Amino acid sequence: MTAGPLAAAARLAARAAEVAVCLDFDGTIAPIVEDPEAARPLPGIVELLGPLADRYAALALVSGRPATYLASHAAAPGVRYLGLYGLEEIVEGRVQVDPRLEAARPAVAAAAQDLAGDPAVTASGAHLEDKRYAVAVHTRRVADPDRWGGPIDQATARVAAGHGLEVVPGRMVWELRPRVRSDKGDAVRRLAAESGARRLVVVGDDRGDLPAFAVAADLGDGLRVAVRSAEAPAELLAAADLAVDGPEGVREFLEHLLA
Repeated sequence: MTAGPLAAAARLAARAAEVAVCLDFDGTIAPIVEDPEAARPLPGIVELLGPLADRYAALALVSGRPATYLASHAAAPGVRYLGLYGLEEIVEGRVQVDPRLEAARPAVAAAAQDLAGDPAVTASGAHLEDKRYAVAVHTRRVADPDRWGGPIDQATARVAAGHGLEVVPGRMVWELRPRVRSDKGDAVRRLAAESGARRLVVVGDDRGDLPAFAVAADLGDGLRVAVRSAEAPAELLAAADLAVDGPEGVREFLEHLLA
């Protein structure tokens, strides 16, 4: 780690009671893997989460993953688990879900069925991930993902429109979810308000983290940390205050937040 990140971590650690730390999951604390269900945090990271939650105003995992997935694979005391971009959270052991998501479950299930039979999905071998309140199409395991990107983009747009859903694209993934307004920016803004934090540390690796970066910038004196990889979007790196190399770099940065 360079002197820049070290200095940034030291500055934030000195004001820990005023800082909320927000971490993405895939590609940030967990290495990207071909099978989304096989994603697990890098060894050594989960052990840091509880001490960070104890020291800082808040420590949260903020992800498109369901909150239960986050909690089951990164369990640590004091950590908040904001799933589905903040529309889901585990509170006192129970999952609290935005009621608008429950109302849209039949549409999501119908879209998943349509996608399962769509020629672009079946011919490419794309993987469908059931998120209960959303469905995602992954091409990471597809033999030629570039060839199938266009057809799957068209298929997901068509199916989403047919069921009143929206498509949120990512790296080799298209997520169909209800048109319920929420992104990572909304989630981290709520986290800051509820925890009393005056500044944010946001760590992420994809375009979905940009709204959270924007909120961190609006609050001021926080830190936007991009996780560098061969797939990291240029706009994310451009918006970051600093970049670290993969989940290993995230682990090292978190260690310095505790130092």
